[in-house]
Amino acid sequence: MKKARFTGTGSDVLTLTVSFLRPSSAIRAANLVAIACAIVLAGCNTMAGMGRDADASAKARADWRAARDRHERDYDNARTGCNSGTDAQRESCRERARAAYIARINQSRETYRRSGVSAQSEEDRREEAYEMAREKCEAFHGVEEDRCIDDVRARYRR
Repeated sequence: MKKARFTGTGSDVLTLTVSFLRPSSAIRAANLVAIACAIVLAGCNTMAGMGRDADASAKARADWRAARDRHERDYDNARTGCNSGTDAQRESCRERARAAYIARINQSRETYRRSGVSAQSEEDRREEAYEMAREKCEAFHGVEEDRCIDDVRARYRR
C-alpha cells in the first residue's frame, strides 16, 4: 500500500487513503475483462490440445503393443530353436535369447514411454496388468520361466 503525506483536514487524508485502497471502477472492470480473457484462452488451449494428446496416447500404446508382441514372438522363436544340443548348450542358448529379449524390450519401454499415460479403457488396464505380471517372469529361468509365461498368457488370454 502506498503511503502519502497530505497536509490538510482529516477528511482529505481519509479520502486520499481510501482512493489508494480501492481501485476505480474502470480499473476493476479492466481487471475483470483481462481475467476473463485469460481464463477463456487457457480453456481454448486445453480443449485444442485434448484431441492431440488422446491421439498421441493411443498411437504410443498401439506402437508399444506392436513392438512388445514382435519381441515376444522373436523370443519364443529363439527359445524354440534352443531345443537341440546338450543341456549346457540349450541353457546357454536360452540365456542368450533371454538377454537379447530383455535388452530389446527395455529399449522399447524407453522408446514408448507409457508412465505418463493413464489407462483409458478396460483393455488398457488389462494390458498394464499383463505387463506387470510378464515382467515378474523375467526373474525366473528355464522351466520356471516357461511356466510363468504360460500362466500369464493364459490368465490374460494372450
